Amino acid sequence: MKKLIKRYTKNPMLLVFLLILIFFTPLAIYSPGENKIKGVVTAIGIDKTEEEYEVSLLTFIPTANQTYKQQNAVISGKGQSVSEAIYNAQLSMGRSVGLAHAKTTVVSEDILKEEDVARVVDHISRVSSLPENTVFICTNGKAKQLLESTVALESELGLKLEQLIGFNALNLYSIDTSLEAFYRGYYSDTHSSIIGELNLADPSSQEGHNSSNSSPPGQSSGGEQSAEGSAMQGQNKGKKTISNQGESVILKNGEMVAKLSSDQLNALNLINPKSINQIVNLNDVQLEDGKHDLSYRVRNKRVLKSTKFENGYPVYMAQVILGLELTEVDGENKNLHENTEMSKMPKEIRDKLNLTLKKNFTQSLKILVENKTDIIDITQEFFKNDRKSFQKFIKKLDSVDQFIEHVNFKVAIVVSPD
Repeated sequence: MKKLIKRYTKNPMLLVFLLILIFFTPLAIYSPGENKIKGVVTAIGIDKTEEEYEVSLLTFIPTANQTYKQQNAVISGKGQSVSEAIYNAQLSMGRSVGLAHAKTTVVSEDILKEEDVARVVDHISRVSSLPENTVFICTNGKAKQLLESTVALESELGLKLEQLIGFNALNLYSIDTSLEAFYRGYYSDTHSSIIGELNLADPSSQEGHNSSNSSPPGQSSGGEQSAEGSAMQGQNKGKKTISNQGESVILKNGEMVAKLSSDQLNALNLINPKSINQIVNLNDVQLEDGKHDLSYRVRNKRVLKSTKFENGYPVYMAQVILGLELTEVDGENKNLHENTEMSKMPKEIRDKLNLTLKKNFTQSLKILVENKTDIIDITQEFFKNDRKSFQKFIKKLDSVDQFIEHVNFKVAIVVSPD
């Protein structure tokens, strides 16, 4: 035994190792697990009722022998400020919260209409370390109700909340609706941002109605739906139904000033070369065998853009070349196989498509001009292409956000069967 002790004392590294085991092993064994003191938040919702804020946390608490649905819960707290509401939510949970894993932040329309939403989310993004790549959206109902409906949506369909709104720009939803994108627009010269919206409705009002009127972003009803789009509605008995109609909200200085429908967002995305797979509908088209409702899909797109100052005024020019494919006739695609003549695109249909697309673009652009909100970065394009002329023109205006009011848009749309 003495020889063994002498051997250990001659090797100090071994002695240090033994001391570490003696002191820290009991501490590691008997200390509470991380999930006992912290709750993982996957989504956060913010509402305002009268003079109080209500913060709701969609939490994931791993516990043995529980089902997937039971592991998710919505825990809320109220307070005079967002920080106080989060603190009270932690008391209700019995754990401290970490927002590093929060992938979605939801605010109610009521907040957007009444105050600067940047001030509302400032605390959770700056102090509570909410990641800037979180999906930032709003809802026409209560953010808390949206999160409660999400519990059923995730457990029954395996579809996460951020998947309902965050489509890839190359496919359907062609706007960046992250918190980082919101701040980027908020602190830009025009102080304008755009975020996506999820709708809430009573389950009874959606029966027999979801499949016909609920479309994924960037897609009108009646068009083709993606795999995610077919699961846009998540219903929980007694809860609200979540529906993505493809609507978006325009914010000016952090407050809601207008709302864009799916068709209006599609129209603005005509000059976005990344946005494809959109659906264009034409109703009451006169063909040889009568009138039909036609649906076309944008298969490919080329966008040629340029800016210049003509007689001292800004001119934005764009030529949009769309490759379209006929997908449905009268809401069905079987006619395409029975009658190949339907797939042809005569001049009358091309003219009507041109007129429809240009009309939608003009109407959507009018919304931006009236609210002085440049969410399509027209101002930046003029600044990058001709900085000297741009700065000279800006000196004539009271503020940069008035620039879009003076731009002469010349957009030509060319459609062809693909």
